[in-house]
Amino acid sequence: MADAPQDPTVRLVRHPDEQQRVALLDLVRRAADAGDDLDDLLTADLAHGPAADSYLAAVVDDGDGNPCAYAQASEGNEGMVVGVVSTATPPERLRLHRTALAALLDALPPEHDVTWWPSIADEPLATRLGLHPDRRLLRMEAPLPLAATTDVATRPFRVGEDEDAWLDVNNAAFHWHGEQGGWDHDTLRRREQEPWFDPAGFLLHERDGRLAAFCWTKRHDDGVGEVYVIAVHPDFHGLGLGRALTVAGFDHQYRHGATCGMLFVDD
Repeated sequence: MADAPQDPTVRLVRHPDEQQRVALLDLVRRAADAGDDLDDLLTADLAHGPAADSYLAAVVDDGDGNPCAYAQASEGNEGMVVGVVSTATPPERLRLHRTALAALLDALPPEHDVTWWPSIADEPLATRLGLHPDRRLLRMEAPLPLAATTDVATRPFRVGEDEDAWLDVNNAAFHWHGEQGGWDHDTLRRREQEPWFDPAGFLLHERDGRLAAFCWTKRHDDGVGEVYVIAVHPDFHGLGLGRALTVAGFDHQYRHGATCGMLFVDD
C-alpha cells in the first residue's frame, strides 16, 4: 500500500450519517487488516450509531481524498475513551496517528478526561500529547490446551434471557472500573451485535439459584482464544471460581480450534 502524502488533510466528523458510518467502518476494517485495531467500545459505538453529544472523530485523507487514518472519541464511564488507527504501515502509521489524534484532542472540550490505550510504539506520542500513564495492561499468552482442568459447571449465555442477571454480576464485580463497570442493556446489546460475538463462548456459572460468575471468551482469526471478560460476584469471592472459569474458558476455546490462550491483566 502506498504511503500517505506528506501533507494530509484532516476533517472532523461530529454527527456521521449512515453513508459516513459505513465509510468509516470500512476504514476501520482496512486498518485492522493492516494490523491496527480499534478498541471494541469505539467500534461498537461507531457501528451502532453514536449518540449526538458523545462522539467526535478526526479523519485524515490522502492527496486523492481517500481516508487513511481515523481517530475517535466516545463517551465512557469516566470521560472520553479515544483510539486511533491507520491503514499505513510503520513508520508512516505513527505519523498518521499523531496527525489524527492531535486534531481530535485539540477539538475536544478541555474539561473532558481522556483515556487512550496506546501501543508500545505509540507511547512517546502519548507523552508528547500531554497524556500520562494511569494503568498498564499486560498481554499474557499460553499454548492450549492448558495442563489445568476444572469440574466447575458452566452453561452458555442465552441472548434475551440472561442480560439482567449478567449485568448485576458484571456491575457488582466492576463497580470500580472505568470501562467495564456501569454497563446497561444498550452497552451489552451492542456487544451482542458484534460479528465476533458467540453466546456459546460466553460461559455462565450458577450457584445457590443465582448467577455467580462468568467467563466471556472471544475467538480471533489467528488461532488465539481470548478470555475477554471474567468476573465473580462479590458474594461468591473466595471459592476459586475465577481460576476455575478461566480454565473453562480456555478449554472451550481449545475445543473450538484455538491453539493459543490470551488475556489482558493489569500490570
